[in-house]
Amino acid sequence: VPNNTLKTELLDLQPGTQYNISVAAHSNNKLGVDISDVIWTQIGEPELPEVPMVISRNKGQIIIRLSPATNNNGPITAYQIVVLYEDCGHPVTVSMLKSFKEAESDGLHCYITAELDPKDLKDEFVVGDGRMYGKYYNPPLSPDSLVHVTLGIVSTLNNVTKVRYADVNHEEHGVLVLNVGDNMQDVDEGSSGLVIGLSVAIGICGFLLLLSVIAYCMLRRHLGRRRRSLDHQELSLQGPMVEVEPNGYIHNGYIPEEEEERVNHYENLKRQVWNIPRNFLDVNSDVIGCGQYGNVMKGTVQQKGFPIPVAIYTIADGDLPSEEKKSMLKDVGILIRLGSHTNIASLVGTCENPDTLFVVIEHHPASLKDVLLESRCLEHVVAPFSVQTSLSDTSRTRQRLCSLTETQALETAIGIARGMDYLTSKRIIHTQLAARNVLMADGIVPKITGCGISRYNRYRENPDYTRWTAQEIFRGRSHVSKSDVWSFGCVLWEITAIGGTPYGDVPTAEVKGKVMRGQRLPQLQYVDDDMYQLMLECWQLDLDERPTFQEITHILENMLEDNTDIHFKFDLFTGFHYEPYLPEYEQCQP
Repeated sequence: VPNNTLKTELLDLQPGTQYNISVAAHSNNKLGVDISDVIWTQIGEPELPEVPMVISRNKGQIIIRLSPATNNNGPITAYQIVVLYEDCGHPVTVSMLKSFKEAESDGLHCYITAELDPKDLKDEFVVGDGRMYGKYYNPPLSPDSLVHVTLGIVSTLNNVTKVRYADVNHEEHGVLVLNVGDNMQDVDEGSSGLVIGLSVAIGICGFLLLLSVIAYCMLRRHLGRRRRSLDHQELSLQGPMVEVEPNGYIHNGYIPEEEEERVNHYENLKRQVWNIPRNFLDVNSDVIGCGQYGNVMKGTVQQKGFPIPVAIYTIADGDLPSEEKKSMLKDVGILIRLGSHTNIASLVGTCENPDTLFVVIEHHPASLKDVLLESRCLEHVVAPFSVQTSLSDTSRTRQRLCSLTETQALETAIGIARGMDYLTSKRIIHTQLAARNVLMADGIVPKITGCGISRYNRYRENPDYTRWTAQEIFRGRSHVSKSDVWSFGCVLWEITAIGGTPYGDVPTAEVKGKVMRGQRLPQLQYVDDDMYQLMLECWQLDLDERPTFQEITHILENMLEDNTDIHFKFDLFTGFHYEPYLPEYEQCQP
């Protein structure tokens, strides 16, 4: 702005959002020291909620169905349920809505019957059940009157509260809820002259207002073009946005440069994913990892009124060179192409800031590696023997190797196989499949991560995937889907080894040579031949002899359904020792 500017207006800010505003003097020589302040924008009027649906009417009660509301203009801090009797007979303003006791005292035929916290909102609500909801009493309804019910949204932030109610206009009963204050005047319906005069005045004012709006829109459009060209000049990459060939694989971020169509990558991206409002996204200061394009932070996103834990990729897009921007958008495109699957950590959406692009990804704090290692506890559990030797032996106590059951471990392997089969169907090659890259939702549902932009390293970690690498990669060949099958065999071994490091007795520098000479991970003493044979098939030299992930899934599902054979057993036995977990062998050494 010019040096004589004392104030300026910042446009297009999100309501109810915290901004860090910095001001610095700029001369021909250098940029001065900036002064910054953290400022909240005021919340806006909540969005219009849906009118509750009446399910049934009983004597003294009405059962209604409620729908969770969305509000891009601020947080939803409460829901209010309002009762209006048909004999209300006049417009109802927001300030007229009070508790039942106050309304009864003031002779009003409308009142707030309940105030609900968003997390307590249920699909159905009983109006007139005689209970307290917040500070409001929900009294039984008068059985002799027709009652209408509406829903209101309360939004409060920084001591500012705004409320908006669903439009309930029952003209046959003269009942109307107005989302305005008390700045209303009584209009004498018989004063037709006054009505005509007001109508003419309103018409003239409306015409002038229309002209003003048209002029404003034209000016705003002209200025907006200039501002957008500055805001998105870095993100509007004009190189080719390449679609993957129907018969081609994506090597986790690699897309062949063949299309010539020039498009605006960033605008294309915004049309394909959820553009998350900034006030819906809470970015914590905890850095959980580092990716190719920036840090990955822990945070939450509001979905259907509830905070969902996510990983937030913070990308300073203005600082990225053109080629890195292109690569970043392609990596986001991989997750878009993936869509949603139970066993894949999926893309939630993106969020724009003036200097940062947030890419929001499904996140769960514990990896399969973490769960396996934490389950290494020798504790007593009661498990009946399949064969009882005497009547007194109805149950015995066995000492266990880990807190996971064999069924849980096998179901985890099946989930990973299903997720990898889905990746294969989308022609995407992972290249870094390992237990550390499988997140565990609620500790039981495996979700593969590390695809496209979701690939990042945990804070202060630099993983080495040599021990999971297929032998053909050591020979200089490119990754293919069957290379991921080899890695899956290593993950299956990790599961049965309860988190042990593959080739724990071999230094990393020697793994490549030993694998190329035919050494494979050993059969553990408590793993049967069928399970180990599946691992060996994943490690075949001939790629055509390795099973597909669809075949692996069927084999593991049959093992789970077969109750006669136990394919691995986590019961303690004489001479048992855990396969060593050696974190230094799983990290790149400086």
